[in-house]
Amino acid sequence: MRSVITNSDCDNETVTAAAVAELIEGLAMKPRSDEGFKFGNPHAPIKGVLVCWMCTLAAIERAVAEKCNMIVCHEEMHYPYAAFQPGLEKYLTWTVNRRRIQALSQGEITVYRAHGMLDHYCILDDFAAELGLGNPAVSEGFYRIYDIEPRTVAQLAEQVKQIMDMDCVRVTGDPAREVSRVGLPWGGLGLSVNISFIEGLLAYRPDVLIAGETDEYAMFYCLDADVPLIETSHVASENFGLAHFADDLASAVPEIRVVFHRCPVPWN
Repeated sequence: MRSVITNSDCDNETVTAAAVAELIEGLAMKPRSDEGFKFGNPHAPIKGVLVCWMCTLAAIERAVAEKCNMIVCHEEMHYPYAAFQPGLEKYLTWTVNRRRIQALSQGEITVYRAHGMLDHYCILDDFAAELGLGNPAVSEGFYRIYDIEPRTVAQLAEQVKQIMDMDCVRVTGDPAREVSRVGLPWGGLGLSVNISFIEGLLAYRPDVLIAGETDEYAMFYCLDADVPLIETSHVASENFGLAHFADDLASAVPEIRVVFHRCPVPWN
C-alpha cells in the first residue's frame, strides 16, 4: 500500500517550495541523491505548482502561462544525466541546458525533482492498473509480475496499444507465442543501462515483458533470453502516475494551484 499525501507540512498561510518538498519527501520512500531542488529558491513563496515528466521548454512555458512558480519534474532537467555526471557546471552552456535555465530564470521558477519517490508512490502501480493487469502475483521492491489469461504476444500488444492510445508499439520476439505471465520494466527500466533490472525480473519467470522505453541492446538481451518484449514509451508509461500525484498534491494543498502538464511522446 502506498502512503497518502497529507497537508500537515503545508498548513501555514504561505506555502513555500521547501514545504512542498517536505510534503513530497514524506512519501513511502526517502529521497535519493538524484532527487531534490535543481534550480531556484527553495524558500520562495509558491503561487502554483506544475507537475510534469520532464522540465522541457514546453513545460516551462506552460508553468509561466498558468502562473506556477514551482515545477515538480520526474526526470532530470539537465543533460547529460546529472546523477551520473559529477562536475555538471561544465555542461551548463550546452544548448538545451542554457535555454531551460534562461526560461526558468525569466519565469522565476523553482524546480524540484521527485524521481524514485514518485515511482514508489504510484507511478509503477498506476501503469499496471491502466494496462488492466489486476493484482500482482509478485510485488517485491520495484519488481512486479502479473498473471493474465493466455493470449498471443500480438494480441497483448494490440491491447496495450489501444489502452495507451498509441498508433504503434514495438515488439521484440515471436508475435504468435502464447503468454500469460507479464513482467513490467516501466519507464526507462527496459533500457540496456538498466539491464540488471531486466535480469532481476527474469528471476520471477515472466514469459513476456511490457516496457516503457527500450533500445536495441536490451532487445537483443530479450531475444537471447527468449522472452518477448513490448515497448510503449518512457513518458507515456509514467504520465498516468504523474497525473495521479498531481491530483493528490492538489487535494493536500488546496491553497495553491496545481497543474499537470502531460509531456507528449516525442516521436511520430
